[in-house]
Parts: sequence; structure tokens; C-alpha cells
Amino acid sequence: MSDMNGFEGDVEDGKPVVELFIKASHICKEDKGPCPISQQWFMVFYILAEKKYLNLFVTTVNPDMPPEAYQALEVGRHLPVARVIKGADPRGSDLSNTVFDTNDEIEQLMDIWKCPCLALPKESADEGEAEKAFYDLYKNLNLMLKTENSTPLLHVLRRIDSFLGSRGCRFLLSDELTYADCQLMPKLHHVKMAGKFYRDFDVPADLNNLQAYYSAMYDCEAFRCSCPADRDLYQLYYDKLPKNLVAQRPQPSLMDDSRVLLGESGSGGIGSAGNGAGH
Repeated sequence: MSDMNGFEGDVEDGKPVVELFIKASHICKEDKGPCPISQQWFMVFYILAEKKYLNLFVTTVNPDMPPEAYQALEVGRHLPVARVIKGADPRGSDLSNTVFDTNDEIEQLMDIWKCPCLALPKESADEGEAEKAFYDLYKNLNLMLKTENSTPLLHVLRRIDSFLGSRGCRFLLSDELTYADCQLMPKLHHVKMAGKFYRDFDVPADLNNLQAYYSAMYDCEAFRCSCPADRDLYQLYYDKLPKNLVAQRPQPSLMDDSRVLLGESGSGGIGSAGNGAGH
């Protein structure tokens, strides 16, 4: 278990204090794992902390050896989970010790602060349209990895490229991250990394809008600090794919903790999660 406390700020400043529990790496139990949903919520709460809505602690959890704070929540093995350690919502209602352990509940917690860039589809038609552009991306990535059929995945990538072209901004809906970006970016990273590693799949170079989006994504601090090591991402799929396919690839557990597309070489030891909750 590891606490990533760089975004706690002054916990006596009156802002709510939120602890986000996310899946740990299966390879290095102290590091953040490759779960795209965990990374999505890490990015969301990073944004809320960066914009001074709250103070954030991020704790990685190995379900086989969970920390006492996680066990006390009595949520089984469910992750990610958010807990408000102390503090009130903007209307003054006390949220202390409230636990949010489903995706819908964590969305409700996010929505409490009404951060304009984190609007839900029910509040923003643009957000709904952005989410539709990539809704089946992850399903089609898994299809491609298991069967080598890349046609459905390419169809989604072209749809995303077209949507980005219609907006003409740095990210999906504007020049700052939105909730849709927090959902899309982890999945797009898996497409690029796992697709190349297991199927020698490349995102087409002629998808210029999507290529520009990737560049912006890898330069984005919310994504960078929440991004798992390459080896952990590869390991996520290693036991799910045909044996003859994985037998041709290096064993992820023997790799270092590099994040190549982020320009980071590996240390060969424990990863950089402890640096990563923000500033």
C-alpha cells in the first residue's frame, strides 16, 4: 500500500479531504495499477484538487493485503472507492466519513462541486456527444487483442478523430480537460501500448486530430501523474490473451517501471507512484 499525498495541501484550510483508493500494481504492490477506471477517477480528483475544491490523498490497494483504512470501509474487494475523510459540500452538509463505492456514487461525489469542466451528460449535451464518440472503444480494443480483428477498433478511432476535428480544440471539448477526457485518455493509452505490444497495432498516422490529441495527452500533468508503468499495462492483458500470442512477448513482470511514451526510463525498482498525487 502506498499513500500519494502530494495534493493534500493544508488539510486545515477548510476544504473537504478526500481519499481515493485505487488498484495497486500486480507486479510492484506499492505502485499504481493499470486499471483504466482507477486512472479515470485519479484524473478527475486531480483536477478537483488542482482547482482547489478539495484536498486529495490517493492510496493504492493490493486486495490480497489491503490496508486497514480500506478494510474499515467494508466494501469487499471493490475498487476504486472514494471516502470523504472530513469536510462539507458547498451547501454546508457534512460529508465526513461518507463512502462512495460505485461508479455512479463517485460521479455523484464529483458532481457535488459543480466544477464546470467536469459536467455530466445530464448537464451538458456536449459532454454526452463526446462520450458517444468513444463509448465502445475499450470493448473493441479487447476484441482486437483477442482475435486480431482491428476493423471495429479502427472505426471507433476514426470516429474520435472526426469528433476532434469538428471541435478544433486541444482536448475533446475545450482547451482544458473535461470529464470525457478523463474517461477517454486511459483507454487511448491502452490502445497505443497494448495494441503495439501484443498485435503490432499502430494508431493510423493519417488520423491527424487524434495524433495531436495523443501529444496533448502525454503532455498533460493529470494524465502523467496517474499513468501506470508500461509493464503493469502489459500485465493486465497477459493472462487474458491466447497462450501462443503471449509466449512470443517478454514477461511483463521482468520489465522495469519505465513509461516510454511519457519519456521516462525505468529505475528497475519501485515505480514513481509515491510522487504522483499532485502539488
